[in-house]
Amino acid sequence: MATSNFQRANTLKLAFQACTVEPLEGEDIEKYYVDLSDVRKTSAVDNVSTILDFQEPSDFTTILFTGHRGCGKSTELKRIQKLWQENYHVIYLEVNEETDINDASYTDLYLIVIKQVEFELRKLGLSFDKGLLQNFESWFKEITKETEESVEKSVSIEGEATLQPQAPFIAKLMVKLLAQIKGSDKQKTTIRQTLEKDLSRLKADINLLLGDAYVKLRQKFPQFKGLLIIFDNLDRVPPTVADHLFFDYAAQLQELHCTIIYTVPISILCSPKNPLCQFDSNPHIVPMVNIYEFERDVCHLNYNQAGLDAVASLIEKRVDIDAVFASRQELLELTKASGGHVRQLMQMMRSACQTASTKKHPKITAEDVEYAIKQQQFGFERFIPEEHYQHLAQVCINKDVSKDEIGQLMLFNTSVLEYNGNKRWNYPNPVVKRNEFFQKALAALTSQ
Repeated sequence: MATSNFQRANTLKLAFQACTVEPLEGEDIEKYYVDLSDVRKTSAVDNVSTILDFQEPSDFTTILFTGHRGCGKSTELKRIQKLWQENYHVIYLEVNEETDINDASYTDLYLIVIKQVEFELRKLGLSFDKGLLQNFESWFKEITKETEESVEKSVSIEGEATLQPQAPFIAKLMVKLLAQIKGSDKQKTTIRQTLEKDLSRLKADINLLLGDAYVKLRQKFPQFKGLLIIFDNLDRVPPTVADHLFFDYAAQLQELHCTIIYTVPISILCSPKNPLCQFDSNPHIVPMVNIYEFERDVCHLNYNQAGLDAVASLIEKRVDIDAVFASRQELLELTKASGGHVRQLMQMMRSACQTASTKKHPKITAEDVEYAIKQQQFGFERFIPEEHYQHLAQVCINKDVSKDEIGQLMLFNTSVLEYNGNKRWNYPNPVVKRNEFFQKALAALTSQ
């Protein structure tokens, strides 16, 4: 569909459908994408693109990509995939689909890399060197005690997208091991301990296969600089897992011989361990869209109209505002309540559409918007511990989150948002500020 022929949603039902919380991809990027780099005051995509441009075909690097969950990272990563698919063979992975996101290990990522690279080569009519592959498979059979027969019995070729009857043993074994890691704590522990006993062999063999894949790709597609693997949704790991993964095993994450983009939780930027200092480059951050006029030592900030308009344009790009809203003011109220958080805006927009339709309103009214914001507020109230509110009040005034476990958790659950650009600062989520416990904590703090 050509963008010029695109008609914006003009009913509540169509607006609800258009304002999906899923990342944009394919033709939806062309229809709906809004470049927010000016109001974010930073451009993570341009920075990553520069690295990919500067690389020579024989180079590989590790790139860290971060931001709050729901800030638009996945959409930006999809853009990177599209921008660089002519120069790299890009493999885009959603880690939560492959392993247990609440307990991810670097060895899981190693297995995922081999599984996906083998599959991508097979799709292109290529395959690993037989000698290298046989050597790798023999080692895996020895340490896991798996055989062709035991794997065949437990893996459904029909139920796994990366398998066909001609898939090699290693492909089927990776599918089985990752399924066990995702499904069983006991098997997960056993598999990881088994692999870590001879980590140097695992890493060396994987890198031999990656080197072979690079040669095969370059022979068939000379325009490719190599492999680019994007690990999306790794930012969903809890703060304790993130510290473990990006601090204790930072070296292992950087030792695979291909270019990898890892999404990391923004919470670990505030870890006192400073885990990211072990990586060669700084993380590329997708911050909140700044809708405020910054002022330290003042809790209730004025709004930045350029920022508000930019966030509102995310809805305006998809929806005929005159047809769906009673007035543009209702849209601006949703924008203010979002704090510049893209997914939160979309969630409240969908809620407002549902509420207006349920109440037989022809368009979204101020009442519908207030209800949608309230539902978002109640969602936060259900999980924020009461003792966090004094910390949230402190963030509201000081514009900085504490560098401890509570600060990390508040960033992780988006009760505190990060803004970036000319200066880095934090601010409570607007729907959290409406809470009575927050108001009491703020009053107690300001009366001291």
